[in-house]
This record gives sequence, structure tokens and C-alpha cells, in this order.
Amino acid sequence: MGCINILSGYSQNSHQKIDDALNILVLNLMPNRRETEHQIIDLLQQTDLNINLNFCRMASHHIKHFDPEIIEKYVTTKDVFEDHFDALIVTGAPLDRKNFNEVDYWNEFVDFINWRKTHVDTCLFSCWAAWAAGTIDGILTGQQLDQKIYGVYTTDGITMPQSRYFTIPRNNVKATVLAGNDTIGATLIFDSNTNSYYVTGHLEYGTKTLADEYFRDVKKGLDTKKPSNYFDNQDHPINSWHTDATTFYINWLNQFTSSK
Repeated sequence: MGCINILSGYSQNSHQKIDDALNILVLNLMPNRRETEHQIIDLLQQTDLNINLNFCRMASHHIKHFDPEIIEKYVTTKDVFEDHFDALIVTGAPLDRKNFNEVDYWNEFVDFINWRKTHVDTCLFSCWAAWAAGTIDGILTGQQLDQKIYGVYTTDGITMPQSRYFTIPRNNVKATVLAGNDTIGATLIFDSNTNSYYVTGHLEYGTKTLADEYFRDVKKGLDTKKPSNYFDNQDHPINSWHTDATTFYINWLNQFTSSK
């Protein structure tokens, strides 16, 4: 197993980079930052690579549930402006029912997406970030939905959880569609011009993440349908995507092994 050297974030375990390691930046937009950190770290540990890992946040974002530790533990996009990274991961965010210009950090996000073209070698955008970054990059056009795409779906042999109020029709994509179908749209897109992957689902999700979302909505009295292809007959969640998620991350980052 490789060494995950975490330089910022709630999971920080080091203050100094290690040599001959991949430098990975994670822009963590999820409200449950601690959980998302652990999920991403768990996946990266499956790659058997040595990694210097930084978690960052949007400097201009008004954090609804403010935690002083976020300011203390997280670097901002401005803090890394002069740095170069081998890989960038941008998480999803519960913003897909808003227009882009209603997002309080949208202008900063646009600048960041453009910045990464000269400061990052490869990128992985998840869920809302895939839609938003792909729109900024001019490679796709998404559509908001009234009915949530919610559950675990397999398209072109790749299984992953989906939890989103948008779709990206395959004929609205100007890059390479690696996976998708007519029901839930493109689920995995690759743009060779920027070496970027746009994933509409959540490869990083843990076994119980969709269940936690669902039962939280039920507790609030919301009329939320059960996530598809996820619970067994006793309402126990089944993780059917772990192998595909691990394989994807290993293949994505192995492009660097010959030079590290």
C-alpha cells in the first residue's frame, strides 16, 4: 500500500511533501467535507501509489454551516495559485437545482477551471462539478431535471452511484463519451485536449452514502423515492461499484508511474 501524505484538510497528517510522490489537489465542495475526505483517501489508498494530497476550498464561498476548522485546515484556491499538480479532483456539490450564476463562488470557480489548464496534468470532475466544468470548457451542454436520477446504474460496463437533478445527453457532448445511455445520459466523458474526465456520478461514495441521503430525506418528510438498484429485499445497501471505482482510479493515475 502506498503512502498518502495529507498536507491540508481535516485528515491532515503531515506538514512536508515527500519526494517522488504524485501531487494531487482536491477541491472539496461537498457540505460533509470530513466524510468526503475519507472516501477519497480510501480510494486513493487502493492505487498503491505515494501521494502528496492537498484539500482546498473556494475562498469566496459563504459556508452555510460554518466550522472554524475549515479555515484552519483547508487551503484556498488562491493559496495554490502558483503551484503545479499532477492531478486534480473536484467533488460534486448540491447545486444542480441552481443556475450557475446563482452559485456564490461561480466567478472564482470559472477562474479555477481555467487556471487548471496550465497548472494540472489531469483532472477528474464529479457530479455537479462535471456539468459545471464541462460547460466552462465548452465540451458539453447539460439539462436540469425535475426528477432526480438517484441510485446505482451501470452504463457501458461501469457501475457507479448517481444522485443528481441534471443530465448530459450524449449528443450534447463534443468530447469522447466513454459511458452512458439514453435514459440517464452520458456518465463518463473524456476530453483529450485537457486530459480531463467528467463523471456524472460518485465513484467515491461509500456503501451507506446513498442510504444516509435517502433516510435523511425521509426523516425530513420529503417525498423521495428509494435509490434504484441499491437496496436488497431487507433494505440493506449493496455496494456494487467498489471494484469499478478502484479500477478507474488506478488506471487514471497509473499514467504517471513511469515518470515517478
